[in-house]
Amino acid sequence: MAVCVAVIGKDNSPLYIGGIGNDTSTDNELSRQWLVHTALDALEERLASTNTNNSGANSNTSRTDLRDLYLGLLYSTDTHKIYGYVTNTRIKLVLVTSSTSPSGSNIRDAEVRTALRRLHALYADAICNPFHLPGDQITSAKFDKQVKNIMVNNV
Repeated sequence: MAVCVAVIGKDNSPLYIGGIGNDTSTDNELSRQWLVHTALDALEERLASTNTNNSGANSNTSRTDLRDLYLGLLYSTDTHKIYGYVTNTRIKLVLVTSSTSPSGSNIRDAEVRTALRRLHALYADAICNPFHLPGDQITSAKFDKQVKNIMVNNV
């Protein structure tokens, strides 16, 4: 089961961090932010290694790697698994799942990939709003509801 979803800007500033559950305490919010920010380190390492590999490779393999925006499992802890996705505009999407729940340990890679692609589509719809300023946090209630729907139903 997905615990947290984050949309991170080009400059690593959080544009949206949302979670599910009834616990909205400060400790829970801080732990979500900590998980997302530690995932950024792993995400940046993965992107740096991809760029280094592409510079020495031929053009066909670099095109293949650039088309696949899903970075897969970034890292896992005793209680969480963190997955990453990067858009063409270098917006980072992070999905945190619980590995302690019975359904959390059986999550397939295809389900996570689908959820992150849907999240990317929702993000694109949210920023296409003419009243949204690029780089600002996403405060849309509709976006929040749709993200929580993805978290509950897909992953």
